[in-house]
Amino acid sequence: MNFIYKTFFIVAFIFSSNVFAQDLNPQQEEDLEKVEQLLRENPQLIPNIHRGLQRFLEQQSEQKNAFANHQEWLYQSAAHPILGDQDAPHKIIVFTDYNCPFCKKLEPGLHKLVEEYPSIQVVNIFVPLRQQQVDGLKTNSALYGLNLWRNDPKAFFEAHNLMMKKSGMHTADSLQSVAQVTSTEAFLSPSGESEAVIRKNMSAFRDLGFRGTPTIIIGQQVTPGYIPYDKLEEIATTQFDLN
Repeated sequence: MNFIYKTFFIVAFIFSSNVFAQDLNPQQEEDLEKVEQLLRENPQLIPNIHRGLQRFLEQQSEQKNAFANHQEWLYQSAAHPILGDQDAPHKIIVFTDYNCPFCKKLEPGLHKLVEEYPSIQVVNIFVPLRQQQVDGLKTNSALYGLNLWRNDPKAFFEAHNLMMKKSGMHTADSLQSVAQVTSTEAFLSPSGESEAVIRKNMSAFRDLGFRGTPTIIIGQQVTPGYIPYDKLEEIATTQFDLN
């Protein structure tokens, strides 16, 4: 890797690893010292690094503005299904999809986290990236889940767990099976309210520059993709000062 890319990647890591934070942690300060050393040894790289970093920081600023614009929707709206105590002071935002294998892999860790740390709740932001409509039905798994959350929260949790445990994409048969087991067939019908929630969720997802699920916001840190429980716990306890 040449010096331009190496230097830019170090700087990008410093700022992207803690998107909304104001201060650098010790590791980031150490990395910044490495950047300074590289630039002292290779001053001809400064113009290229400056242009690349300027664009990167502009993107970060745009993301911060988007976060401020969508913060109330993500953190305060009752439209989103919650895991854990709904009065818990610490909120983890998870952009998730019932058809996402890595979301399903993450799910047990989220349940374990809220069980072990009662002060944490998980806010599920459904973004059906992989399937907008199930063949044979006028709905999808996210819309069905939101219908349940709004009308029958108890049934929601049973159906949610069943949908998260299914491997692969959901089909009309799989959703109808879940609905039969939970006696919630009526909520497979499309709902304008749930569709409006999905539109707002997708708008927030796009405006924040996210690209896939799961994407996890814990305090000031954004983590894309699946992370194992020990890393999830480490980030949460650090961000929420639970140590």
